[in-house]
Amino acid sequence: MQPDRLFFTVFMTVYPMSVSSAEHTPAFSPGPEASQPWFRERELWVLLVLTLAIFLPRLTLLTIRGEESRRAVIAREMMDTGDWIVPRTQGVVRLSRPPLQNWMIAGSAYLTGGMSAWAVRLPGLFGTLMTVAVIYWYARSRLDVNAALISGLAYASMLQVLEQGRTGETEPVFTAMITAALLLWHGGLLRHWRPEFFWTVGAAFGALAMLTKGLQAPIYFFGPTWAYFVLTGQWRQLLTRGHLLGVLTFGGIVAAWQIPFMMTMGLQNGWEIYFWNVKLRFHDNRTITYIKHFLTYPPSVLCGCLAPWSLFLLAYGQKSIREHMQSRKEMVWFLAIAIAVCFPSVWIPPEARPRYFMPLFPCFAVLIGVAITLISEARLPATDRLWAVFVRAGRLVMFAAAIGIAAWGIIGIGACPPMLEAVGYGILAAILAVAMRRVSLEPTMATVRRGSVLMTMFLGLTYVLPILSNQAKRSENLPAAMADAQTKLPEDAELVSFGHVHHLFLHYLGEPVKLIDVPEVSLSDAQGVDYFCIESLHGEPPRLPFAWTEIAALPMDRNKHEVPEVQVIIGRVQHPLTAIAIDDSSDRR
Repeated sequence: MQPDRLFFTVFMTVYPMSVSSAEHTPAFSPGPEASQPWFRERELWVLLVLTLAIFLPRLTLLTIRGEESRRAVIAREMMDTGDWIVPRTQGVVRLSRPPLQNWMIAGSAYLTGGMSAWAVRLPGLFGTLMTVAVIYWYARSRLDVNAALISGLAYASMLQVLEQGRTGETEPVFTAMITAALLLWHGGLLRHWRPEFFWTVGAAFGALAMLTKGLQAPIYFFGPTWAYFVLTGQWRQLLTRGHLLGVLTFGGIVAAWQIPFMMTMGLQNGWEIYFWNVKLRFHDNRTITYIKHFLTYPPSVLCGCLAPWSLFLLAYGQKSIREHMQSRKEMVWFLAIAIAVCFPSVWIPPEARPRYFMPLFPCFAVLIGVAITLISEARLPATDRLWAVFVRAGRLVMFAAAIGIAAWGIIGIGACPPMLEAVGYGILAAILAVAMRRVSLEPTMATVRRGSVLMTMFLGLTYVLPILSNQAKRSENLPAAMADAQTKLPEDAELVSFGHVHHLFLHYLGEPVKLIDVPEVSLSDAQGVDYFCIESLHGEPPRLPFAWTEIAALPMDRNKHEVPEVQVIIGRVQHPLTAIAIDDSSDRR
């Protein structure tokens, strides 16, 4: 079945089920009083099916891009060499981060039969599914099934998550580990688990997070948990055997990789692997950069990454809403502490990107679920208006998107979706818009559930169809360019690289490339070399001290540019070797 048809089938199956059941769900039934285990609740499976329907279709439509290829190349070298401790590309140690994601990609490659786009992105897809499941479980500690469902839907359809949740980047895996660490820890506390258990479980996932991305993990796990106990007057909990067991668990899991790595690479590299990327975020130390980042980062997270759900965070500004929290106050307090403690880690570094705060988006998602529940219960004029704005804006955007995207595809301007796809999207978006018109402006629990499901479907549909199609049209087609270049090379040709070459090239080449790691290529370096590759920046041809012929120039950029920012040049050495003078004003190759 084609992905688009799969999405439509799931949509037509899930929507009637999720909406019709809303009318018969009680307004509030806390998790501990549930009549059946949380994993048997229909709302959880609606959430998982909807999430899968958003993130699985067209998973491999876009070519491998960004840091995905770096993760894949390291994983493939681990598979080829059998060294699962030291991350390398072209045999050279890479100190960007610890190797857990590389291990996951390698395992996925074993399962799928090769280092394909499926193998690279399946760990991210699994991480997104795991995150929404943990959000649902945690929300059921104090919230009813509707609020738990809405919390999961809010996370799955946040704009940043729609972009990152299907990729082979680090964020979806790291987010899953931090979410499990924080929410299982506090959920266990709310459910009265033994301290030894919730500390061990939380610390174990925190350690896995550290093996995924590094220093953010201990800050994002121990920072909120310690601050929570201190600020709530429970600081003696930090002196218990359970806390000590959690610290030992964290240290033991990290040490299981860290010690072999340092035994191989030394203490300095064991330190650098955690600080290499951190230093890059302070590369631009100009005062204006700090000021600009300080002013623009919070709005970019709240108004960009968390949209459109961040609207409901305004409800917490109402005193009556805060007084209505009752048993949910402890949950809200912990989530707010977690966000406040972790935010400086991305607010201070001047070159931190909004997606770096994605591990705390699940905390926002639960806060949004609580806020929508409180709005439906409190029925205050000020908060009722938030729901009315959400519904009215949703109707307008859905109708506008249905008409605009369909017209765009029919007219065929720019990087538009194919006409049939655009028209199909217009029909589906129009159906959702009509359904949204039937959603009441009064925020009853049935109403907010229906409206939230519709908004999630619309956002997912919009990303899966027109946005991904637009990105695909604007993307460089490196696999096709690589295939064409390889037809120009003899079957037995062995490439060497003068200096490191881009990881995207290595990924699509799919075979080892010998590295001649020299600052400047000399005549002697080309002895015995027939075919070589070398990076070129901003369209500048490589300046080499010998005669050579260009076979292919392959752009490494995500999107098409008139002058590629990064290229990999494949060339052939002209034998016998003769030294030539290099004229900077010449374009001789």
